[in-house]
Amino acid sequence: MQARLIAYPPDAAAVSRWLQPGERLRVGRDADCDLVIDHPSVSRQHAELYREGERWHLRDLGSKNGSFVDGIAISDHPLPDHCWLRLGDSFCDFSCFNAQQAAAMRERLSQRRELSQLLTRRVHGETQRESLPARVLNGVVELAGCSRGFLLLTDPGIGDFTVQASLDMDADEIGSRAFSGSVSAVQRALTSGRPLVVNDIGSEAWLASRGSVIAGGITTLVCLPLSDGREVFGAVYADRRNAPGDQGEPITSFDLELLAAFAESATLYLLAQRAMRSIDDAPRWQTIVGSQADAAASGASP
Repeated sequence: MQARLIAYPPDAAAVSRWLQPGERLRVGRDADCDLVIDHPSVSRQHAELYREGERWHLRDLGSKNGSFVDGIAISDHPLPDHCWLRLGDSFCDFSCFNAQQAAAMRERLSQRRELSQLLTRRVHGETQRESLPARVLNGVVELAGCSRGFLLLTDPGIGDFTVQASLDMDADEIGSRAFSGSVSAVQRALTSGRPLVVNDIGSEAWLASRGSVIAGGITTLVCLPLSDGREVFGAVYADRRNAPGDQGEPITSFDLELLAAFAESATLYLLAQRAMRSIDDAPRWQTIVGSQADAAASGASP
């Protein structure tokens, strides 16, 4: 049977790799590993997956922080058809699939690429300026497999970001203490200028203690900064809530590539729109941040 390993590096998109019978997969921090997990808790050459007889095995390669199968430390161990691995502080989902199941999952990837192209064409064909931010936001939410989100753009006239579109989030809520998204995630993306993906909120200390995140029941989020090449002029935030015990499909590096390409294609259109319209009445980002700070001061964590 074929196998799939999905690694969940902290603060990054999940990384997925397929393994064919007879193939070996070396995992570690080194660039020459078959699957690279760039995290300090992962050794340069951390572990290796290989098949022997009818079973896949995990072999630790003398790593500093150890390799674990369903919470048990191992040195060389056969794997069940589905289990959770931990390499350092990075969790990995290991699963086996028959040929039909594997083909169906690969077809899904092809369909997602086609969806990305379709959504990009819709943005390019949008003739109503007022509808463009919503079109871009809806595309990101759909590609990320999320359920809600909002889009920020800068207004040079006021020197702040303003909310230009929202989905399943009331505009009044976004600008109040009741906001249940992650302000910290958006601030990180705006400051760093790099996409931020979190597939397991509970494993991220900087998010797990946030009152707004806990109250909102958020499990997965993505924030994409929008840049003109010199500065960040906006961001698209999306998140979702999974049912208890349901891990849900991760946002993978493949998904992030599609999302980044979609956002980049929309950038020129958003820049043109920003230059042609006033956004004075839109909710301002500093108002949102200030509301969360007020909530923290009164005893609630943002």
